[in-house]
Amino acid sequence: MSNRPEVDLLLCCARTSLDSKRMDRVRNLLHSQIDWPQLIQMASAHGLTPLLYYNLQKTSPDLVPPTTLDQLRNHFLSNAARNIFLADELNKIINLFEAQGISALPLKGPVLASCVYGNLALRVSSDLDILVHKRDVLKAKDLLASLDYRPKFSLPPAQEEAFLDSHDELFLIHKSGKALVELHWRITPRDFPLVLSFEHFAGRLEHIPFESRIIPTFTPEDYLLILSLHGSMHCWEQLNWVCDVAELIRVHKEIDWDQLMKKAISLGCKRILLLGLFLARDLLETDLPAGVLKKVQEDPAVKSLANSVRQRLFQKVEAPLGILERSLFYWKVSGRLRHRVGYCLRLVFTPTVGDWKPIPLPPSVSFLYYLIHPLRVAGKYGRICLRRLFLKETFS
Repeated sequence: MSNRPEVDLLLCCARTSLDSKRMDRVRNLLHSQIDWPQLIQMASAHGLTPLLYYNLQKTSPDLVPPTTLDQLRNHFLSNAARNIFLADELNKIINLFEAQGISALPLKGPVLASCVYGNLALRVSSDLDILVHKRDVLKAKDLLASLDYRPKFSLPPAQEEAFLDSHDELFLIHKSGKALVELHWRITPRDFPLVLSFEHFAGRLEHIPFESRIIPTFTPEDYLLILSLHGSMHCWEQLNWVCDVAELIRVHKEIDWDQLMKKAISLGCKRILLLGLFLARDLLETDLPAGVLKKVQEDPAVKSLANSVRQRLFQKVEAPLGILERSLFYWKVSGRLRHRVGYCLRLVFTPTVGDWKPIPLPPSVSFLYYLIHPLRVAGKYGRICLRRLFLKETFS
């Protein structure tokens, strides 16, 4: 545990179930000098306010200041109402897609809250992530228009096709502004060393109950791998992503660890998986089989990465990681040289919306975007490096 009672209390409450030992720990911490505004800010930043309220209310509500408990309760009820709304929207979308022959898999969001956390109210969901085949993206986009969803930006048909090749998600906003749908056709984005698509996981699916219907989802092994990939894609900047891993392991006692390790190795993301498991064990005391724990502890890079993640998690850092820090993390967490090299090449040469919007080119010369992009990147980040160098020289 840390030297800050707010951090320790949040770590204790970052779970759906408290045993008697953890309940005693929570009560002891509540007798400390808790900086409640700081704790609430930290819980909000890490997407853990619902779990904080849920566990404080169950354990010792009398030890929480009444105004603080009211504030937490209001957030809890507001989050529950939003997740019910999102679950209803998700059902409409899945029904629409099924009727039109589109295979779709919900990612995280209300499904994870319901099927892993066991309660829609216990997990924060900001949007609806839905995985579809690349071939179905444009059809899905058109269908969502019938439910009043519109893309955040529009592109001409030629650039739209290029967008599908070089990107991994399309954002659509409901006309009310109350819901955001992210259509994904890859599990991981182009600006990540390992590029995985729907097809890498579509062969092994399960069907589970969700909101009075049956929906397809990933096997526990694949879901654990995907949650570890998601955490690493975001450099594990939020504790709730570690909580997702820990809760999935808690719920699924039957995980086939040998099969999971083999798949992680075959896809080239063993270190990514081990990092997710290390963080769940280190931060949330998640039980792992002895053989799995041994593998987690064998890679020194995993421990080094986990230490840097933990150090940053609870620092008072306002700005997210920049592209240079993020790229360094990706380099370290990637296990294969060819993935690292491919990542660097994609980062430098793959055109983006930032190239297309300010410089609209006709299809006949669209190949020029592959020259424009590296020049724009060099100009943008060259200025950043020069600015940092200037500041270092000025204040050293």
